[in-house]
Amino acid sequence: MKIPPEKRQSFWVFLLFAVIVAVGFFLPVSGGGWWGYVGKGGLFLIVLFVFFYTFVSSAEDLSERVNEKEDNAPALEMLDKTPHDETPVGFGELFHSYYQEFLTVVRSAVVASGVGLYLQKGQQGLEFRAGESEFGRVERPALIAEGSLVNNVAKQRTSLLEGNLPIGTTLEGMEELEIRSFLGVPLILADEVVGVLAVGSEATENFGNEDRDFLDRCGRLLTQVMAVCHRGLHWEMDQAVYNVHLELEKTLQNVKDEEGAVISFVEYIKKLFPFDRFTFCVREGDEGTIRYVYGQIDDLNQGVKFPLDEGLNGWVIKRNTPLFIPDMEEGDYIRPRYFRDENPKHGMRSFLCVPLGNEEEGAWGAISLESKSIAKYGEKGKEILMDLVIYLDSTLERIRLVEQLKQLQRGGASSQGAQFQID
Repeated sequence: MKIPPEKRQSFWVFLLFAVIVAVGFFLPVSGGGWWGYVGKGGLFLIVLFVFFYTFVSSAEDLSERVNEKEDNAPALEMLDKTPHDETPVGFGELFHSYYQEFLTVVRSAVVASGVGLYLQKGQQGLEFRAGESEFGRVERPALIAEGSLVNNVAKQRTSLLEGNLPIGTTLEGMEELEIRSFLGVPLILADEVVGVLAVGSEATENFGNEDRDFLDRCGRLLTQVMAVCHRGLHWEMDQAVYNVHLELEKTLQNVKDEEGAVISFVEYIKKLFPFDRFTFCVREGDEGTIRYVYGQIDDLNQGVKFPLDEGLNGWVIKRNTPLFIPDMEEGDYIRPRYFRDENPKHGMRSFLCVPLGNEEEGAWGAISLESKSIAKYGEKGKEILMDLVIYLDSTLERIRLVEQLKQLQRGGASSQGAQFQID
């Protein structure tokens, strides 16, 4: 057994201690010899000294270990410290910051005058999302025209290399940047073109096959990050919808009137849906009545009545069917919301409306969301709103039943008072 150097002194002390104890234990002492008592007493003093030395040494080692632990505590605390008070970054913000730095790296690597990222925006086609050039970073959403170089890349689903473009050609989305060379690659995810990554140069024949291969690898890397962030966004949305469900249900349990229920409902759906106008309508016979409006009012305020056969809200109430329209001004026909001859200059484009009621008795009302942006609501949004409106529907039904019960009680009390007077 190898003894550590720092323990050797303690080992020899222990060995001497063992020898002294053995001598004192085994050697006899003559009853009349004074030297025996002196020897025994000396051995006792030596044992006492060794014991004292061992005790002090152990105490000092313990003190040193405690001090060492206290000295290391701040370092361990720093290693274990996490930024709990910082606001977590969502997947949308993460992807935004990622592609900003990504575009900078791509532009530097291929020595381009400019680089642009174009993403598919539903049925509207490609949209310029962000770019960078010698003039700085650019982020202004703009739809890409048909027949452009970027659109050709998306339609052909393959890379496109041009080395001698006509004078005056610009990189889509960055009209201030004139280019003579162009290189673009499609961003393909799950066998669908979800965007285009393109670079441009003011010099002719600036890009070659090596640049094409490099940009193609960059495109594949970007789509992998997009896929992860897309799944993360779905997870975030599911979590947000779940939290809104719990909070809305809990809040509406304590609401006592119709206005409070509608206001609470609006406050919670703001967390999930962007809208510029919210409307709550009820059915009264063959007409509809606007009960509450939040946001842009125009001339359609609370109390306005409308026919059920002329607008989108009436269509939803009459047919008891949800409806969403990506663009109410698409094509030559502008779809009215309430009246056939209503003012079409309200600026609303996206529309989402769900009925209030059940299949057996039909719809007794509806709520609608409108946005000035195009394609703000879709099938997923319609399903989420239909699930959330169940809480509002049941709360309003509870409030109506309570009010009817109070009226019956007041009516019964009045009848008993009249009978008492007659008697």
